[in-house]
Amino acid sequence: MSLQVTRQKLVLGDRDATTGWYSKDYTETTKEMIVIAKGSTTSALPSGVYVRTDALGLTTDGFNEGDKIQKGNVTYEVKATREHVIGESFWFRECDLTLLQFESLSGAVYVESTVEDAKYRTKVYLETYLSSPAMPNYIVAYGEPDYPITQVFKTKNVDLAFCIGDPNSEPIIDSTHYIVGYRENVPITPCCIDKDNITGAKLLQQARTELRRITETYPLGSLRLPAGEKPQSQLLGSTTLYKFTCYLDYERDKT
Repeated sequence: MSLQVTRQKLVLGDRDATTGWYSKDYTETTKEMIVIAKGSTTSALPSGVYVRTDALGLTTDGFNEGDKIQKGNVTYEVKATREHVIGESFWFRECDLTLLQFESLSGAVYVESTVEDAKYRTKVYLETYLSSPAMPNYIVAYGEPDYPITQVFKTKNVDLAFCIGDPNSEPIIDSTHYIVGYRENVPITPCCIDKDNITGAKLLQQARTELRRITETYPLGSLRLPAGEKPQSQLLGSTTLYKFTCYLDYERDKT
């Protein structure tokens, strides 16, 4: 049985001007890993280790969340890693793998719309008015990236990300039955982790305070009013991703 796999290490590049996220690229190296598909029968699993996702990888080599693994004509993404030790000595690394079924698909070339939708307008609004000196090294971006957001905090000089989700939209119709505008409900999710000199829970509170400040100070232009908050922090292995989602009710005309 061949233990060799191709590791495609995730590397983040420049930020996209529209979405706000970093481009992704991969560097290839050959590594050794035992890949065990879900449902297969094997005696290779140590006690307490089992297949949680599409496959499990056992290795002594280094892998990170967001990396890709190619074994033959099958490609997986590393979703989580766990290190096993005996006493104070490293034993092996356990990787949860998700099958990438549509990895080789390609599409046509398209031209982006010039219409400024609610996500883009909200991004511009936040980038214009966020200014607290207690929030260094933040970015504003669309939703969450298609790679682990923790890689942004670990590999880029970013401490806090304001993630703008897809809005709920409702047309505003006048007495003549024409659409004159839209009422949007836009979710905004600040995210951060603990770092040296940074307590994530405190930084998240500062983000909450800053969002309240700008909605209280700058509600006009297109009318933006706060419409509730929802805590959403997650425990990702040994790392806590601190986050909450607030909602802005946002009215604009149809242009």
